[in-house]
This record gives sequence, C-alpha cells and structure tokens, in this order.
Amino acid sequence: MLKNERLNSILALLAKKKVMTTQALQKELFVSPSTLRRDLVELESLGKVARKFGWVELVNPSNIEFPYLFREQENEKAKKAIADIASTFLTNNQALFIDSSSTASFLSKYLAKLSHVVVVTNGLRIAVALDSIPEVKTFVTGGRLRTSSGSILGDYAAKFLDNFRADLAIMSCSCVDANGIYMASEEQSSIKRKMMTLADKTILLVDHSKFNKTSYYKLSAPDGVAAIISDEKPDAALLKAWEAQNVEVLY
Repeated sequence: MLKNERLNSILALLAKKKVMTTQALQKELFVSPSTLRRDLVELESLGKVARKFGWVELVNPSNIEFPYLFREQENEKAKKAIADIASTFLTNNQALFIDSSSTASFLSKYLAKLSHVVVVTNGLRIAVALDSIPEVKTFVTGGRLRTSSGSILGDYAAKFLDNFRADLAIMSCSCVDANGIYMASEEQSSIKRKMMTLADKTILLVDHSKFNKTSYYKLSAPDGVAAIISDEKPDAALLKAWEAQNVEVLY
C-alpha cells in the first residue's frame, strides 16, 4: 500500500471508529509498527490526529477531506434520499454545474430520464457515470486530479468554468451551521464558489451528520444557496436560522 493510501485509510478507519489503538490500526493496515508510527507522526504534524498512550483519534473530523470512496459509502442511504429530493429541481433543457461530491454523484440516474441537458463538472466519477447518457452533454474541467478524491481542482479548473453559465449549481460541503457553509479544503472552496457565482441558483446537498459543525474555509453564508436539502429535519434553532435567511429547507 502506498503512503497516501495508508494515510487516507487511517483517516477513514478513525472516522468510522472514532478512537483506535495503534495495535488495531496495525492489524487493519497490515503494516509494521515503524511504518505506522511514521504515518501517525505525519498525520499528527498536519493536525489531523492525536496520539496518546497507544491510542489514536481524529482531532476534528469536520476539518478533514476524506477519500471519495469512503465518502461515497458513508451514509449511502441518506445520500440517495437527498438525491431523490434534489431531482425535483432537474428539468429538460437545463444547464447544470455539478461538483465532485459523493452525494451529487447519485443524481446520474435522474439525469438519464431528461433530454437536452448540459452538465459542467469537476467530478471524475459523475463524468464517467454520465458518459453513457446520450441526452446529457457533459463538459469536464481541466486541472489537477486530486488523488483519491475524484476532484479536478486548481486554476485551470476555475478558469474553465468561466466559459459557462448555469441555470443551477448542485453541490455539497464539509459541514454547515446557522452562520455558514464550510469546506475542509481551500481548493474545493474555490471551485464551488466559482460555480455559485456563475449559476442562477444553487442548491446544497448535505446529510444530517454535517449539521451544526464548522471547518476551516467558509464557502458562503446559508443565504448563498436557494435551498438546503437533507435526509433529516434540522433541529428547531437551525431550521429557524436558515428560514430567516430565506433559504428553502427540504428533507
């Protein structure tokens, strides 16, 4: 297993189990104690994990961008429910920005039922899923492919988006609270913000596990999107805050 794969696997395991012993991690990864120690030292130096007396835990899960395959499998039922609601915003003859989020990737089966749709995306997986749908014309940004994330990022990707406008931007985030929509990655934030600027309207797809949390980069205030779509009803305070900002909340 390559180093980056090991680091991503450690973060994914800790996201599921919260706290693990170094012995348990070693068995899961099939690595030597010295290799695991070096990996954990690196993750700790990046502020992603904390070590103490043979135990390891995530410092703050909402500040970490997890590998795509982990994100796709996590809360899969919730993401399918969210995509089902989001599909009501889709129409024929529509131009769409779709980000590289795992939740948005579940929209491909709904897009297959439409005609004369244009999709512009920085997501490798959604682009491949749309390849077999003749009624969807798909444009993929140029740029740098981020390892394990399925995201195409960087200045080339942002500049590519300037060639388009969209009726609707569909995206997710790392977390959201009453005051903002947040991302763990600055590069991801930049692409999503550009999509929001160039689209007539934006909808946010976010499962309930991301409520009432913050991360490093603020994408926008909640009123930067027209609707927030989730799998569960937000708590009363959060719902009230979003509705006060004229955000439609669907669940």
